[in-house]
Amino acid sequence: MSALRLLGDEDVRAAIDYDTALDIARRTLRDQAEGRALLSTPSAMILDASPLGGPKAKFKAAAVGHLGASGIRLLAHPSPTEEAHNYCAVFDNESATLRGLVAERWLSRVRTAAFGAVSIEPLVNPGPLVVALFGAGGISKEMVPLIARTLKVEELRVSSRRAESSAAFVAEHAPSAGFPMRAEPDGARAVKDADLVITLTEASSPLVFAGMLKPGAVVCSMGSYNEIDYGVLREAQRLVVDDADFAAEMGDGAAWIAQKHLTRAQFAARVDALACEVLAGKKPGRLAPTERIVALIQGMAIGDVAFAAYALKQAESIGRGRTVELP
Repeated sequence: MSALRLLGDEDVRAAIDYDTALDIARRTLRDQAEGRALLSTPSAMILDASPLGGPKAKFKAAAVGHLGASGIRLLAHPSPTEEAHNYCAVFDNESATLRGLVAERWLSRVRTAAFGAVSIEPLVNPGPLVVALFGAGGISKEMVPLIARTLKVEELRVSSRRAESSAAFVAEHAPSAGFPMRAEPDGARAVKDADLVITLTEASSPLVFAGMLKPGAVVCSMGSYNEIDYGVLREAQRLVVDDADFAAEMGDGAAWIAQKHLTRAQFAARVDALACEVLAGKKPGRLAPTERIVALIQGMAIGDVAFAAYALKQAESIGRGRTVELP
């Protein structure tokens, strides 16, 4: 018989701190650059059971070399309630055994933020940096302590759809951020003279337009729909993505293709580097201090599998989670 370890959100939090999250993200991107991290083909499978009264489910699989693990993300839409979770099923590569199920709520948030933070780090000019952050949700909350560890921040401006959300976000995070923070309801003022713009929203129409970014600025889009106007890409000198195929299917890349600004092949040709190639030193992220750079960091299943596999290993050593004996 084999034992299956089950981890809830609090178990994952106990197993992974922010410094560890950044380390996992960097190691996994280096794996990707060396061909030691793999995504399934296709990258996602969709099951729409709504005609039968069921959910819309998405399944994503990946393998990560440095942790010797593979996994399958099991995602239901609409998202689970506070009493339920999406999960990542983790397999040991060597034995091909199912090792555990890991709750995805906090894991997905911190994974997204960590991969964004380490992807941004080699693209920006040396600090101190003025940063504009669009969005005051769960991933943004994880982004603040992570960029505090990766960047020298002069000021963080927070803008969201509701002014009260931005104000509450700043009130919560400013005391521990280690740099000045302020709420900025006006998006254009938030972006003005910013060195780095991060968009983490569910916006379906652009927040950042051509002419808003100063020379040398980086804009990192991490939302699911359309946060950056195509004109921003036209005036940018560099485009960096985490996965070219996924970036063409989701977020701004997909929006630009759907809007007929360019074909999928033209989008792929426009990509200058993958985030993993920049981090691993295989391709340059920035060629000149005045270059405007667009980064589309959508997140990949290799990240979730890496975080889940690490959490399982660490949880076993510290006695977190619970085990179920399998027949």
